[in-house]
This record gives sequence, C-alpha cells and structure tokens, in this order.
Amino acid sequence: MRQIKDWIKKLSVRQKLVFYSYLIITPILLLISILLLVHNYQTAVQVEEDRCIQNVHSISDSIGVVQKNIMEMGTYISINDEIRQILTTDEPEELNRDARLWLNYAPMQIIQDMVALDGQIKTVAVYPENGINPYLSCVDRSSYLSSMEQVREQQIYLQSTKEKGKFLWQRVGRYHSDTYQFNQSDKIVMYREIYDMARRHKLGYLVIGSSAEIFDEICQNSLRDRQEAVVVVSGYGAELVRCGNIDDQIISQAAAEKFSQPVGEKLPPIDRWGNYNIYQCQEEETGTIVYQIVRKIGWRDLSNTIVYAPLALLMGFLIGLYPVLSVVSNLVSKPLYTLRVAMENFKQGDFSQKVEVMTQDEVGEASACFNTMVDDIRELIDKNYVLALKERESELDMLQAQINPHFLYNTLDSLYWKATESGNDEIAEDILSLSQLFRLVLNRGDGIVRVRTEAQLLDRYLHIQKMRFGKRLNYEILLEDAILDEEIPKLILQPFVENAIVHGFEKADGEYALSIVGTKVEKYMTFQIKDTGVGMSHEQMEAIWEKADAGKYASQRIGRYAIRNVKERLELIYHERYKLWIESKVGQGTTVNISVPCGLKEIRQYEYQIIDRG
Repeated sequence: MRQIKDWIKKLSVRQKLVFYSYLIITPILLLISILLLVHNYQTAVQVEEDRCIQNVHSISDSIGVVQKNIMEMGTYISINDEIRQILTTDEPEELNRDARLWLNYAPMQIIQDMVALDGQIKTVAVYPENGINPYLSCVDRSSYLSSMEQVREQQIYLQSTKEKGKFLWQRVGRYHSDTYQFNQSDKIVMYREIYDMARRHKLGYLVIGSSAEIFDEICQNSLRDRQEAVVVVSGYGAELVRCGNIDDQIISQAAAEKFSQPVGEKLPPIDRWGNYNIYQCQEEETGTIVYQIVRKIGWRDLSNTIVYAPLALLMGFLIGLYPVLSVVSNLVSKPLYTLRVAMENFKQGDFSQKVEVMTQDEVGEASACFNTMVDDIRELIDKNYVLALKERESELDMLQAQINPHFLYNTLDSLYWKATESGNDEIAEDILSLSQLFRLVLNRGDGIVRVRTEAQLLDRYLHIQKMRFGKRLNYEILLEDAILDEEIPKLILQPFVENAIVHGFEKADGEYALSIVGTKVEKYMTFQIKDTGVGMSHEQMEAIWEKADAGKYASQRIGRYAIRNVKERLELIYHERYKLWIESKVGQGTTVNISVPCGLKEIRQYEYQIIDRG
C-alpha cells in the first residue's frame, strides 16, 4: 500500500486527475455495462421482431402488387364485352371457321401488348364453355392443354368451379403439370372460372401464367445471412414459394404444424415454435399468406453488442467534458478566429485590416505581427506596384508619341483628296483606312478602349494588309454583341494579329486565312486569333516568353518584345484573373487565346481606391 501511495505522489496533477477519475468511474462503468447488456438483449430481440414483422409485410405487399397486376388483367378479360360475346355465342361452329376469331372479334392484340409491357406474364389461356376454340398464347415456348375436355379432367379446374369466379393460385413446375402440355419454366399460375353476371352459368375458364422468378427473387432478397426461410402459401393451402437457409425438413415440419390456418381467420403477427419464431402476414385481397421462419436470438448473437456498452460510457464521459473544454478553448480560439477573418479579408484585397491586440500572450503577439505585416505590405504596394503600373502607362504613351499624329493626319488627308479627285477610289479607300488606323492607334489618352474600338482598329489594319496581299489573304472578325461595349486594354489584340501576318504569312505560299473571334462566357470575355500560316515549333513558342534585353527588339515591327509587353500589361491590370496561351504546330498554323474578366472599369476603380488609401 505504501508503494502505491509513493507512486501516486510522483504523478503530475494531470495524471492524478486521470487516475482518480478512472478509480471512481470504473466500478460504475462495470455496473452500467451489466445493465446495458441486459437492456441490449431485450432491445435486440424487440428490434429483430419488429424488423421481421416489417419484412414479412413488405414481402406480402410486393407479392401482392405482382398478383394484383395479374388479377387486373384477369378481370379485364373476364368483363370485356367483346370476349363475353364470344363466350355466349350460340353459333360456335360459324366462329370456329375463322382461324383468327380471337384477334378479329376480341381485343387480344391489346392483351398481347399488355403482356409484352408487363414482362412477367408468360402465358394466357381462355377456354370457352360453349365449344369455341380456346385462345392459347405462350411467349416462352410453353404449350397449354389444347381442349376444354382435357381441362375439365384436371383437379384445379374442379376447384375453380367450386369457388364461383374467385382467383386461385398454384405453382406449376417446369416440364410437367396438369395445366400445360409442356412448361418451359416454373410459373405462378392464376385460375378463374368466368361466369355470367348472375353467377349461374359458366362461360369460360381463364388461366394466366406468370414467371415464378419474380416471386422467388422477392423472397430471396428479403433473407439475411442468419438462419431464415420464407414460405408463401395461397389462401387455399397451395405452396407458391419456398426459399431460405433452414433445412427443408424443419420447414416442412413447421408447415405441417403451423401453416394449417383456417380460411378467413386472422393470423397473429408472431407464432413461437421451439427455437424459431414464425412471422406471418396475409394479403387481404389475394388471400396469399407469407410465412417467415427465423431462429430466435441467443446470447451468442449479442457478442458484438457487448462492445457498445463501454463505448457508450466513454462517449458519455467525453460528452461530460465537452462544456469545460468549450469554455477553455473559446478563450484561445476566439482571438484566433478574429485573426483568421482579418487574414481572409486581407487575402481578398482589403489592405485596411487591423486586429485589436487584447492580450500579451502568444495570440496577442501573433496579432501584433499581423498588423505590422499589413503596414509593410501596404507600403510595398505604394512604392512598387503602383509605380510599376504608372511606368507601364507612361511606356505606352511614349510609344504612341514617337510619331507626330497631326503630321500624319494632314498628310494622309491630302493624299486621300488627291486620289479622290483623280478618280482612284480604291486607292482613296486604302488611304482612308490607313488614316483611320493611325487615328485609332495614335489616339492619346487612356490606355483603355471599348471592344468595338479595338475591332475597328483590327478591321482597318487588315484592310490595309488585304490591299498588300490581295486575294491571298482572307480574314473575318466575329465578335458577339454582348462584348462590344465592354472595356479592354488598348492594343492587346493587334500585336498578335500583326505577328500572324508578319511571321505566319509573309513566309508562306498560297492562300492564308485569319479569324478573330470574341465571345462572352459567364463573366469572362474570350478572344481567339487563329491563322493558317507556317506555325511554330515548341521551342519557338517557349522562346516567346523568355526574358531578354528589350533593346534587342526595339527596332523590330513585332516580335517577342511586343507579345511580352501585352502579357505584362495584362498581369498589371488583371493580376491572376486573365489567361493567355498559344497553340501552334509547324505547317498547321497558330491559335492565340486570351481570356479576361468583364467589368474592367470596376477593376480600375478598385485599383485607384487602393492607391488613394495609400
């Protein structure tokens, strides 16, 4: 005992709490486990009985649905006026001369369609009592008894006549039976004698055979792995289905002792028989009785359930600690949650986020570090990002200012009027296109234009190239109306069009096609510039994006510098919300794809707000 006390003294406070808690709770857990075991056994027995009762009702309902479908067809045949006229005719010899009398005088084609749609009904037979040739239909290569005289000799016929038009059910085995000359497969067969309206005179004998497979499948699917069996019996004692993993001898013994229920007497839901429970249900309309034989639950069947009792105790213990842990954890998690929300807003671009520092612990230090980081990043944006954006806009203005626009406008206007006065309308039109192109390209002001304006620039540029290449160049500009008034950065399409002409067409022979297509997909505009020029290799496409000395390309009309300039401008304006990719194969042309978000005006306003806040 002293050693135990010494060992306890050496434990930490946390360890002592755990030890004393288990020392107190363990006896209680043992007592509760025993009570739970007894309770679980009783509950399992009740749940099993409820499940079996529900299961036997489900089987009865499912089989009832199939039987009722067959009965509905039987009722339709029995009350159909045209069929009853055949069954009551006084001139059977005259009708028998028509080999197709059932198809010509009765709706048998409808019945055949109903059989085809149902899929379960395999045979239909109508045996008239007045000497008319019987209607015999089999879709599974079975064959009925051919005459009414043969049918009258069968026991099931005699039983049907006693029931005065009620439906009788019987399982008919494959190959041999008292119903068929040859039976292709097991069937559940419905028999019914057809009477006149007063039920005094017999008119005919109806036999409908349905595949037994659906009945067997319904019963088989209801079984579990443990010892169970299902027996389905007609209201008059004929066994329709038997399946399960219980020995047939036991099933037969149970049937002899328990299945002899008087017709019309209400069945109890459970009948206990030795080590088995017999669950039973009778379908009121069809009279069919479903019996489910299930071995009773023993203590060994609850071996897995015993594990649940300690787990339940453990869960109860953990749940009891939850309020305490919630209070403690909330003291730490609430400041962290506030810090996380601020970080999320900062990630979305709100650089004004600040977190109130309320404590001096590790969480407070993290909040202070976040506030310092926000200030540093804002200062960095003011010094670098905004400066870079303004430098790119200045660079565009400098490129446009390399040519004196007024000098070009005046010169081109003079050439236009001189060509017009000389009657050279084609040359005048080309000069006008060139003038309009320069006005669009060299127009000073904001570097943002509408898509409509950019399209006009491309059209004027391609018109001039058409003047140069003639019929060899074919082009089209297809832009959806939905994007014409949207804004885009100026000159982000023209460099790719010019590149397609200079590098894709000038070095090619034959005709050349170029298409510019613009569409709107949700909140994005997508532009595709596709040509049939010489194309590029993979290495050439990779070289486009390589960084190099800008002065190396300053003298070129178009090239990597202009394309990279477009890419950099897109990055500065749209950040990560744009896409630019090129697809090309040597000899198969090149396709340039650009995707940018709509609403550039709102994007720019947001950028300027950031600058103003800085």
